[in-house]
Amino acid sequence: MSGPGQVSRAVVLSGGGANGAYEVGVLKALLGGRCPSTRGAALAPEIMTGTSIGAFNAAFLAAGWDVYGATVAGNLETVWLQRLAEGACGNGAYRFRFDPVDLLSPACYLPNPLRPVAQLAGDAARLGWEGLQRAVHLVSGREQGFRQRLADIPNFTSFVSNEPWLESIRQSINFEAVRNSTRRLSIAATNWNTGELRVFRNLDLTDRMGPLAVMASSAIPGVFPEVMIGAEPHVDGGVLMNTPLKLATDLGADELHVIYLDPDVRSIPVSTLQSTLGTLYRQQAIAWAHLVNDDIEDAGMINRGLEILMQVDQNEEHGDSQLEQLSKSLHRIWTRLGRFVRYRPLTIHRYHPRDDLGNGALGMLNLDRGNLEDLIQRGFMDAVTHDCTESGCVLPTPRERLARGIA
Repeated sequence: MSGPGQVSRAVVLSGGGANGAYEVGVLKALLGGRCPSTRGAALAPEIMTGTSIGAFNAAFLAAGWDVYGATVAGNLETVWLQRLAEGACGNGAYRFRFDPVDLLSPACYLPNPLRPVAQLAGDAARLGWEGLQRAVHLVSGREQGFRQRLADIPNFTSFVSNEPWLESIRQSINFEAVRNSTRRLSIAATNWNTGELRVFRNLDLTDRMGPLAVMASSAIPGVFPEVMIGAEPHVDGGVLMNTPLKLATDLGADELHVIYLDPDVRSIPVSTLQSTLGTLYRQQAIAWAHLVNDDIEDAGMINRGLEILMQVDQNEEHGDSQLEQLSKSLHRIWTRLGRFVRYRPLTIHRYHPRDDLGNGALGMLNLDRGNLEDLIQRGFMDAVTHDCTESGCVLPTPRERLARGIA
């Protein structure tokens, strides 16, 4: 919690798969002092929170900040373009099992000639075992009807391996540096059994737990396999909190720079050709946009409520008879509430694309280097030309800022 005259700043990074490259561009502008929202000053956030791919970006920042400072954003860009981007032998995030590229490309045999063969054997064993389980369930299951058992057979995640992602996390993020970092980090995953949010902070991210937590936070249900942490399966934190504003305010943030990847839903055209994938994508975009807009609207309402209470306090001090009874009642309620909850004026700068970042639902899996470069540049330019009025930022009133001793 920041003291009088001090502001605790946070960057809040949302999920969105490969579109997370857009966040890198915004971060380059913010940390490099190129954004109007910081009046041209380089942002030095004390708090970093993230969900899904935002968890990876946030953890990378926290790990590298004490050594590299603001230039860590450039290091993050390098990781995206050189490690995560699609190369001659796949990408650094996922691979499809039995992918002919892995088997037929000579480049895949250069680092380790036996690796593609070992992967093929592992894939065959995994899919064979899963196929056997599903066949037994189809034939012998009695607790469900035949149609339901038949519907349970297809499983896209069986054909996707997240081993490259785990390796990228381990190679890119120094979790000892995360635990010792002067930056406060908070990332979220969803417990798939209980449906509850699980939050990981700096000291939780041991060398063993850290990679699993980041991988779990970015395990999009239905696309990537669940991640076992202890005895519990975990998936994408975006199921419950795609843009983790609350994680930042829980750590005491007063000024939030929220980078999220959801465009204005109205700018996503309704396809004339209906498809299951397109329908699910639009449904998810609407849900995520609704959640983040609600959170930001709540912050604005809290700011307005604090302004009213400040006026009430002043009226009470000056003996304003017109509001005397209301002043006493509200002041009493506020005093009692303040024992349990510490509300404070929030500043929220929001950065997000105005229209779809491209490729619809499959854009989240598009790790083509050219696409990532375009997303980074787009995020950078959107931040450089950031306009608070157009973006709907939440800004404290001059009275609130004066009350906190903030210039």
